[in-house]
Amino acid sequence: MKFSVLGPAGTFADAAAKAYLKTLPFNNVFFDYHPTFDQVYQAVSGDNIGLLPLENQLDGYVSATLQRLQTADVTEIGEVTIPVNFGLVANVSDSQQIKQLYVQFKTEGQCQELLSTIPNVQLITTSSNMISLAKFQAGQPGDAAIIPQSQMSDLSAPLMIDNVADQSDNRTRFIVFQSKPANLATLAQKSLATDRFKAPLFVTPAFNDRPGTLYDILGYFAASQLNLVALMSLPTKTQLGVYSFYLEVSGTREQQAELFLTLEKMAANYQVHPLGYYAV
Repeated sequence: MKFSVLGPAGTFADAAAKAYLKTLPFNNVFFDYHPTFDQVYQAVSGDNIGLLPLENQLDGYVSATLQRLQTADVTEIGEVTIPVNFGLVANVSDSQQIKQLYVQFKTEGQCQELLSTIPNVQLITTSSNMISLAKFQAGQPGDAAIIPQSQMSDLSAPLMIDNVADQSDNRTRFIVFQSKPANLATLAQKSLATDRFKAPLFVTPAFNDRPGTLYDILGYFAASQLNLVALMSLPTKTQLGVYSFYLEVSGTREQQAELFLTLEKMAANYQVHPLGYYAV
C-alpha cells in the first residue's frame, strides 16, 4: 500500500504517518513523499491512503487542507495527533545578524515570540520544514532557518536555539484519507472499532444573506444532542459573501443512527458534503 505524505522524509507529516501506522495492522506500506499539498492529494488513488495536516494547537486550522476538502471526493478514515516543536539554526553568532530566515508557512504562526525579537529579518516562506533545512544548509552567512527540533542534534551551526515554538506543548493534528467519495448511506453501515466517533463534513446553505442561517444549522445538532467540536467558515469562491461551514461532530457509538438521521434531514435543506466517519 502506498502512503502519500508531505516530504521529504523527516517532516512532521512523516512522523505522523508512522505514528498512525503503529495503531493499525497495515502490511507492506511504502511512503510516497511529495513537496506540496496538491501533489499529496493527487497521488492518492484506489485503496492507497494519504495524510495532510489539519489543525495546529497554536496556529489553528490549515486552510490549504480545508480548501481541498471543501470540494474533494475523499473519505477520511482516521486522524493522528503528534507533538511538534522547532529549533532555530543560523550561520551567524548572534540572532541580530540574521539577514534572511527560511520558515515553513504554518511554522511561522507557531514561532511568533521568536520572530518578534528579529523584526528586520527577511522571511522566506517554504512549503516544508525540511525544505527550510535544505535551503539553510545550501545557504550563505547570514542565513537562518526554523526547523523541526528533531533535526537539531544532527546539525552544527554558529547559532542554535532549541524549542522556539511559542508553547512547549505544541501539537498538530493530521487526517488520513482515501480517494473515494464519502456517501451518507455507506458511512452509516460502517462498524466502529471504539465507542466514540468523529464525523467531519461541509454544509453549504443555498443563501447566506438571511438572519439565522447558522443558527438553523447548529439547531439540528443541538436537537439531536450531538456535540460539535469544530466550526469554520470558508468562502465557496463562487461569489463574494457565499460561505460553506466546516463542522466536526463527535459522539458515541449509540448516537450513530441519530447522526445519520440528522444529516439526512439537513440534506433536504442544505448541501451536505460528508467527509468521513471514523473511530477516535
